[in-house]
Amino acid sequence: EVAPPQPEPTQPKHKQYHDEQQRDTEDVLVSDWWSKYYEAVGGDPKLKRLFRERNLPTLKLYNRELEQEFNFCDVMQNIPINKPDNDISSDEGSSDEEEEPGEAEGRHRVGFFKGSLKIYEITDEMYQSALKEQPKLLFSNLPTNQSQDVLIRVYVAAAIGLTPLDFGGSVDPYLVIKCGKTSICDKDKYIRRNVNPIFGRMFQVRAKLPRDSKISVSVFDHDLIGTNDLIGSTTIDVEDRYLSWRRASCGVAQQYIKKRSSKDRWRDSLKPVDILKRMCLLKGWTSPQFRRDASGTLKVLVGGETYVLEKKKGPLHLPHLGAPVAPVKSSSERNELALQVLHKSGVTPEHIETRTLYNDDCPGIPQGRLRMWIDIFPYNESIPAPVVINPREPEKYVLRVIIWNTEDVILDETNIMGDEMSDIYVRTYLEGMKKKKQETDVHYRSLTGEGNFNWRMIYPMNVIIQENKMVQEKKLKFWHIEKTVTKVDPILHVDVLDKDVFSKDDKLGWAHLDLARLPPPARSAKHCTLDMYEKEDNRMSLFDRKKAHGFWPVYDDSLGERTLTGKVEMELEILTEAEAIEKPAGKGREEPNPLDPPQRPETSFNWLSNPWKVFVLLIWRRYKWHLILGLLVLLLLLFIVLMAYTAPAAINNAIFSG
Repeated sequence: EVAPPQPEPTQPKHKQYHDEQQRDTEDVLVSDWWSKYYEAVGGDPKLKRLFRERNLPTLKLYNRELEQEFNFCDVMQNIPINKPDNDISSDEGSSDEEEEPGEAEGRHRVGFFKGSLKIYEITDEMYQSALKEQPKLLFSNLPTNQSQDVLIRVYVAAAIGLTPLDFGGSVDPYLVIKCGKTSICDKDKYIRRNVNPIFGRMFQVRAKLPRDSKISVSVFDHDLIGTNDLIGSTTIDVEDRYLSWRRASCGVAQQYIKKRSSKDRWRDSLKPVDILKRMCLLKGWTSPQFRRDASGTLKVLVGGETYVLEKKKGPLHLPHLGAPVAPVKSSSERNELALQVLHKSGVTPEHIETRTLYNDDCPGIPQGRLRMWIDIFPYNESIPAPVVINPREPEKYVLRVIIWNTEDVILDETNIMGDEMSDIYVRTYLEGMKKKKQETDVHYRSLTGEGNFNWRMIYPMNVIIQENKMVQEKKLKFWHIEKTVTKVDPILHVDVLDKDVFSKDDKLGWAHLDLARLPPPARSAKHCTLDMYEKEDNRMSLFDRKKAHGFWPVYDDSLGERTLTGKVEMELEILTEAEAIEKPAGKGREEPNPLDPPQRPETSFNWLSNPWKVFVLLIWRRYKWHLILGLLVLLLLLFIVLMAYTAPAAINNAIFSG
């Protein structure tokens, strides 16, 4: 008998839901160009893991100028032409030494000679042959002497370590692009008070080579009063990159993707096969020859070497928000093989270069660095769409915090009866927003460290979910005219305090909860310990989980070592703005969706508002018989005193009246 087929094991629904949420979050992390940028910069292991697992194309980050990584003078060399000083003889006026970066260019230099000088040794036979017929050109495939119209795209991603020029050690940077007679001033897009700004700007300049052979990128400091100051600038030789066989005019991507909707689509005007042919032409090689062997494997002969099409390490995946990741169809094998040959031949990959800024007022001293790159395309060809590197815009979220209870809070005071107690309340606020803190009401006279609240707090927040950062706009100083945009970690501060009437409230314990790396809460107060903060491998993101409910410990580390001072039962929920509108809720215990009042002991009340209740609950119940006995004794003493006071007169009246 054949056994019936066993059904495939299925995951629990909550597990499937969690996996779908995690996949959607991962799709968001790699959904734009900036994910490639931060993967290249490094610092986020999760992002690098996603790129590696999905075999996504990456960027190459160069920490210096691209011309220091590659030699772009393979066609022509730049030979400076210098004007001699008056005290220097004319035969010493020329120099082929390059000026140091940051050195003033217009002081003694009058121009550049672009060309290539080569000397070859020939025999007498070669010389006689050259006299009879046209000699074979030693320089082949020289660039045309006609001017060429090109489109230059300048991408500036970010700046690092700009020299502060404003009072207070800050700067308001903006960009200026100059090429020939064209100048683009981006003053309207200046960034307020940031020495490490994220520009995310792209500029297009139409130029004519060789006339407009250089382009400069300058960073200025914006001032509301007075002239704007130059921080520093950098200059790029466009012509060298455009003529070089290394394809520095447009970095060669890792993968050939033709899909228009993809952020990793092929952005060069030429296909990999055409780029390979151009490289062979500029190097004086024969055109690449593709063929297949007996097994059907595609091969190509380039520069005397044979290259074989290699199999991909894994399927290429492109993320789509809200949909499962699906493999992308491969392009033609010839383009794939040509792309492999290009990367092995030393062409410039898709990249970001880091260029140092210099200022003539401080020669030789770096004034900051720019992370950028340029693309150059012939203007008469079909020009591909530009890469979208606009800065990430924050999304609106709402954080809802419900403080349910506290447990085992230390007792900070002693009442008139000698019992330890605390008037407990909880305060929370987001990082950088302490002035917008919210507090629960007070649980008075807690004798066990237990506090009951049922109190909701609501915090609107702007979050860049890919970076796990909150974006805030506020004036850093009271005299600032404009608000400054800052990025901070999404940290929720939780403080447990003791309410005092005639002195400052005592802080009993606190906790700083990173919503992007949140310790999982304990299900009960018994299992809530400080060890929860020591475990780094099981952290979770509230933006993934959406909701978390349980106990978190609060502590006192003012003396350098953490001491457990209480436990707070909370519910944390993160919602988008649309979800918050769809499911409204009020602060505290207010409408809509109000919370039930907590069931507190009778002893929990404000003694100033009801002193008689304080007497009944704290004194009468405990010392009732003592008070009654004392009252009876007092009445007896009063009776005796009255008797002693009135007895002589009564006796005297009785004697004389009788």
